[in-house]
Amino acid sequence: MSQKLLKRAIKDRYVHIDKKRDRLTYLPQGKERVLSNPEETVQLNTYLHLIYRQGYPVEKLRVCEKVKIGSSTREADIVVFRDADAKDPYIIVECKKEKVSNRVFEEAIDQGFSYAAVTNAEYVWATSGDRDAYFEVWDDAINERERNRLPKIPRHKEKKGIRHSVRKRLRWFYTHPVMSDTLLYGIVIFLCVTVFSKVAVEYNSELYREIKPYWNRYGMDFNWIYNVIIGISTIMALIFGGLFMQSHQLFQIKSSFKKLSYSMIALILFVPSWYMGISNDDPNWWTWGHYATVSLKTKIYLWPYLKSFPFQMAAIFGLIWLISRSRKLDK
Repeated sequence: MSQKLLKRAIKDRYVHIDKKRDRLTYLPQGKERVLSNPEETVQLNTYLHLIYRQGYPVEKLRVCEKVKIGSSTREADIVVFRDADAKDPYIIVECKKEKVSNRVFEEAIDQGFSYAAVTNAEYVWATSGDRDAYFEVWDDAINERERNRLPKIPRHKEKKGIRHSVRKRLRWFYTHPVMSDTLLYGIVIFLCVTVFSKVAVEYNSELYREIKPYWNRYGMDFNWIYNVIIGISTIMALIFGGLFMQSHQLFQIKSSFKKLSYSMIALILFVPSWYMGISNDDPNWWTWGHYATVSLKTKIYLWPYLKSFPFQMAAIFGLIWLISRSRKLDK
């Protein structure tokens, strides 16, 4: 505990220490506690931190605040309010003694969230003095404990900046799995096409040397290479999804429907891209002459693909929506 902050709090008459009686009194509320309790030491230190480091006025803080959960009444260690009348909870703080087990610390986090759920508090802070965990409370995902973690709680009257705005938008995707799965798989597909387009350009001379005997015989052009890129990207995207996206709705498929579903995904990935390739408005797009004049060589492959990308995303969204809809109906 910072003795400097404690002396300052005693001088400001926020707390009173009676070592003979082993008592600590939070003077604004008149709450008396056992001074030698290890958990109380952490709570006092946190209380002083909120006042002198975070800038919260003492009238907005309450220790051992009663919280009604159903038919029972419990106590939150510290509640920070938005208002001086202590009617609008803002932060729930749960304190444990130092060096508690992971299980006990997790229980403190869950306890804080249970209080936040009934008080509509916006943040939860669990602390054991030597360990801290900060969270934003999501009303529509009250059990979330990973994506809503914060590096710190906000200071008094701290304005919510761009990070909060970005986090809020990302949260919308997290709580709408159809959209988040569509976006994630869209990124996977785009990266596959981009990587294989770069490989095709990088090894264009070697590639042409290998297929030169067939180039003129079959009237080949760069559209053929484009279709190979799309085909390989489709296979790689399916493999990636099958290996690393099993928790996502697009790949949470019953074994009996897996082949059909994978075939649907493959068609969604390949057909729009293939169609944009053969329906290109520029008749010279796939020729050697055009390839030689393009400064950014990958553009010859990426531009037709980018035109097909919105159609792919719409089709993937529709497929994920149908899968999630059928899963709900099964329940």
